[in-house]
Amino acid sequence: MKQPDVLVFMSDQHSPDFSGWGKVSVDTPNLSRLRSDGLSFENAYTSCPLCVPARMSMMSGLLPSRTGVFTNEDTISDITPCFTHLLVEAGYETVLIGRMHFVGRDQRHGFTKRLAPDMTPVTWNRPWEKLREERGKLAPTYGEPFCTSVVGAGESPVINYDKMVVQTALNYLSEEHKKPQFIVVGTYGPHFPYVGRPDLYMKYLERVKTPNFFEKMPDYLEGLELLDKRIKRDVPEAVVKGALAAYCSLIEIMDNQTGQVRRSFEAFTKKRDREHVFCYLSDHGDQAGERRIFGKQTFFEKSARIPMIFEGSRIKNGELIQEPVSILDIGPTLCSMAGITYDIKTDGKDLSPCLNGEASPDPDRVVISQFMESLDQMYYYGYMLRYRQYKYISYHRYEDKEMLFDLAQDPEEAVNIAKEHPEFIQWLSGRTNSICIAEQVEKEQKEHARNATLFRKYEEAIGPDDSERWNQNPPNARGDLVIYAG
Repeated sequence: MKQPDVLVFMSDQHSPDFSGWGKVSVDTPNLSRLRSDGLSFENAYTSCPLCVPARMSMMSGLLPSRTGVFTNEDTISDITPCFTHLLVEAGYETVLIGRMHFVGRDQRHGFTKRLAPDMTPVTWNRPWEKLREERGKLAPTYGEPFCTSVVGAGESPVINYDKMVVQTALNYLSEEHKKPQFIVVGTYGPHFPYVGRPDLYMKYLERVKTPNFFEKMPDYLEGLELLDKRIKRDVPEAVVKGALAAYCSLIEIMDNQTGQVRRSFEAFTKKRDREHVFCYLSDHGDQAGERRIFGKQTFFEKSARIPMIFEGSRIKNGELIQEPVSILDIGPTLCSMAGITYDIKTDGKDLSPCLNGEASPDPDRVVISQFMESLDQMYYYGYMLRYRQYKYISYHRYEDKEMLFDLAQDPEEAVNIAKEHPEFIQWLSGRTNSICIAEQVEKEQKEHARNATLFRKYEEAIGPDDSERWNQNPPNARGDLVIYAG
């Protein structure tokens, strides 16, 4: 039997709550069709609600506490094996088209080809002068602290970048290739800047509502400074709704691009007479104004839960799996679907028996997500555990602010029931002690931060290699909007 061709379409910052089947209605006909044609893991979670740690976890199959990568200023080493290395060993061409957010000189980590650059800086040093020139007024809005400073509709740099990525993918799929193919198409959307296409922006501005907990914060956040610093209390309601409208606009555009790539991939595999596996996922979600927080970096559902949908020649269709799974499962699952033994260390699980109908996920599995908060030059290890319908959240040295939610009864995470279940909390918190020790990973993070300063100094001395960063943002996509929110 020929090895199947595999394509992963990976967006950035897409919460599945914003979709044709989600809590916030977004027109996503292509993803909805993919979901009905394939199998969707409805409760998939990121390993870390932040870009680089999540992606390095996915590539290596290891939790952030094992990779040591907790921030966007870090990376796995070039001797850390990734599932892409296993695919290459098995004869695959491994092709990266677009975004993966690698940092430093190794922009491959097991990919044999890269056909489109990344939108984010690929070096240890951020080329701020270039970024300000290329992005104009939008330069600060790529990061959470200033993401709401320019909100509205107009020419979007994200749309321009993603258009280039998708066209590169379509071109590649129109060519002939001898080897079995593993392809990742990585878009930047729907990651902010919150700038939407004018027609779609106006459509969603009529549709979106003020997010949950806009007027009054939940009581359980009181005194939790680690999250309080992320709350934007001074952002007016008009700007929040504008950000939501722009976010939904970017999601609809990304949905259309997913459909284009999927149709081209199906034609590609049919011409090659090969079976296929198509996967859609994102690295994390976006709070999008809920609790007056924007972006990721929380363990609440809109930030930590991700879409994960598989479709393919031997994959059940129309199946919605409710048991919790992890982004860590991507490597073991895809390798198994390709007939490859996953014989490197992993914290993930092979979900292929679920995809072909041989088995169901373990209902008693505990899925973990990790994050490293910082406050006043100190690090605070945080983690989330998802077990059945329960979600537990805790931060080191803030254990008195721990949270427990019953998502079956309380899907909006409005009521913290931690104090009502002390024995259950003890059991849950004990599950993480075998994974890592908070003080140890906090100490290691200090070392990694120090190492990053050395790498930046070294890079300054020899000159950074900026060649794999996209720098073609057009002048009319730099913040002069057609419509401004607020």
